[in-house]
Amino acid sequence: LTPVDGSAGPEGDTVQFTATASDVDVPSDWLSVTWSSDKDGEVGASTPTSSGEITFSYADLSVNSHNITMTVTDEIGETCTTAINYTVGTPPEITINAPINSETYSEGAALDFIATVSDAQDQPDEVTLDWSLNSSSFSTQGATSSGTAQFSDSSLTYGAYTLVVTATDTDGLTDSDQISFTINGVPSAPVVSITPDPATTSDQLSANITAPSVDPEGTTVSYSYVWLKN
Repeated sequence: LTPVDGSAGPEGDTVQFTATASDVDVPSDWLSVTWSSDKDGEVGASTPTSSGEITFSYADLSVNSHNITMTVTDEIGETCTTAINYTVGTPPEITINAPINSETYSEGAALDFIATVSDAQDQPDEVTLDWSLNSSSFSTQGATSSGTAQFSDSSLTYGAYTLVVTATDTDGLTDSDQISFTINGVPSAPVVSITPDPATTSDQLSANITAPSVDPEGTTVSYSYVWLKN
C-alpha cells in the first residue's frame, strides 16, 4: 500500500493510493475495495483489476493525521484490511526581510540577513531553514520561537547574488522565498604625496597621486580633495 506509511502532503493535493489484492477463490476483479479515514470516515471505493492492482485518488482529506484503511471484501462478504498513517498539513510560510531585493551593498560591510517564518502546525523554531546563495548552501540559521531568523555576514565578495531561503516543517512540507542583490566592490586606496617636502610658507603645495585607486569591477574612479591643516 502506498503512499509510504508515515508520509505527509499539503492540504488540497491529490493523494494517489495504490495497493494489490487477491483471493484464492475468485478473480481479483470480483473483489470490492473501500477506503476510509479515522478522521474523515469513508472517503471512496475502487475495484481491483484482473491482476489485482488497485488505485484510488483523493484530494479532500482534512488537515490532520489520518489512519487510512483499505478494506477488501469478497463475494460472500469476507473482509481483510490494511492501513497506513498519512498526514495532511499546511506548508510553512517564509518571507525574506533583508537584504532588500535589487539593492546594492558595499563589500566588507556587515550585511543583515533576516527572514520571518510561520507554520499552522509547528512552532517557528521547529521549522528548519536553508539559506542558499547562488545555488550553494550558505547558512542553516533557524528562527526563534517568535518567528524571526537573523544573522549578519561581512565576507561576501563583490558580484551579483541570488538568495533563496527554504523552510521545511516537521511533516517535510516546504516553502521558499527569493531575492537578488549586488555587492559593490570597494576601490583600493590611492597613494598620495605632497610636494615639496619639506615645504616653507612661501612654497606652492601640490598633491600628486603616485599610485591610483583601482576598482575591482573595472569602473573608472573619480577623486576629490580635502586639505587639512594640523
